[in-house]
Amino acid sequence: MQTLETVVATGAVRPAPPVGITRCEAVWELRPYRLEDFLLWCVLDGVGTARAGEREIPLTPGACLLLPPGAALAATHDPRRPLRVFHLHADFIGAGGRKLDGNSLALPVLPVPVNDLATFESLARQVVAGHGAGTLAGKLRCDLALRLMLLQMHEAGRVHPTRSDPRFAAVLQAVKENPGRPWTVPDIAAQAGLSASQVARRIKEQTGRSPQAFVIRARVERAQLLMRESPLSLKQIAETLGYTDVYFFHRQFKAVTGLTPGQWRRRF
Repeated sequence: MQTLETVVATGAVRPAPPVGITRCEAVWELRPYRLEDFLLWCVLDGVGTARAGEREIPLTPGACLLLPPGAALAATHDPRRPLRVFHLHADFIGAGGRKLDGNSLALPVLPVPVNDLATFESLARQVVAGHGAGTLAGKLRCDLALRLMLLQMHEAGRVHPTRSDPRFAAVLQAVKENPGRPWTVPDIAAQAGLSASQVARRIKEQTGRSPQAFVIRARVERAQLLMRESPLSLKQIAETLGYTDVYFFHRQFKAVTGLTPGQWRRRF
């Protein structure tokens, strides 16, 4: 029995169309159909519900499904919060060149919780662009990005089980989307409908970090994006992310990345 890790290390993944990122229409629903190959389906935004066989699976940002050939899939979503999903059909090839099926590949328990959704979506876009390029370089880019996505899923499925709680997942996503807000544990707890101790425990379970470290990492990841994409100075970025002391921002950034913001911006 092979795992995603062994396929990435010694095998191959052969994507087949359609491969893409889609914002589902308000009236969208996926009627039950049986898969002919493996399907990787990852929620980037929105809320919904999938049904795989007899099992009902909540769909929230960061939830990924990897289903084998022969599986039956159906899905719906909240039209007020329509799903945006990355989808890819593929064949998985083992180390000996043999095509794998659901009996020879150990799949993670669904849904697989991807916590670093910004990085995951960036990789998904590389897969889509590389697959559509029709060049050797594009094919290599697609293959490398897809392998990294599968490794992230393998580790997420192995490290901890997820709890199906759309409200809690939505609060974590809110922190990532607006890291400059002065988030506190009581604030997160109030939005999630949990106690402060429950929030601290569940953030640790799902991310491996304390609530404070989770917020700091969200700020650092946003700072990295702003340094890549905007002309803002480091002082402006620090202020945008809620830091009144730019040197404190520098210390937290270096603690997460190993580089000062200036060093990181010059290197990347």
